Amino acid sequence: MEAFNRRGTIEPGLDVEDDALLQLRKACRILDGIQELQDIDRHHTLVVEGSFAALERTVQFHVVDQGLVESNDMQSHEDTFEYGAQTGVFSQSTKAELVELWKNHRNGTYYQQERATAEQAAAMLEYAECMHDHVPRIAGRAHDCIC
Repeated sequence: MEAFNRRGTIEPGLDVEDDALLQLRKACRILDGIQELQDIDRHHTLVVEGSFAALERTVQFHVVDQGLVESNDMQSHEDTFEYGAQTGVFSQSTKAELVELWKNHRNGTYYQQERATAEQAAAMLEYAECMHDHVPRIAGRAHDCIC
């Protein structure tokens, strides 16, 4: 606990004040880590979890960058995906698919009701990478990515 009560060394690239940029760069770091784990081919649960987290951080980046809401206004995963649809990151039908995927599959692997497979991990990582590639480009901020 003591480590969380004092200021330490922040990882390179995350020492920014801009909240939107921080979300984008957190997504970069998460993707970097889970790409390494995917190569090991035995951490499927963590790759699925990380892919959802990276996807969500990427959407949060865009929503905050567009000035729709502040990061702390997004209280749930559904909020993040709804705001993402409102800013045009994806359609309402894609938002509905993401919410369903989150509820039916991410929660299942998280709460141990399901076991993540290599195929699920690969699919989620590909989806998160695609979203992470797309969103900074439509925001005109691909140069801010540290991937």
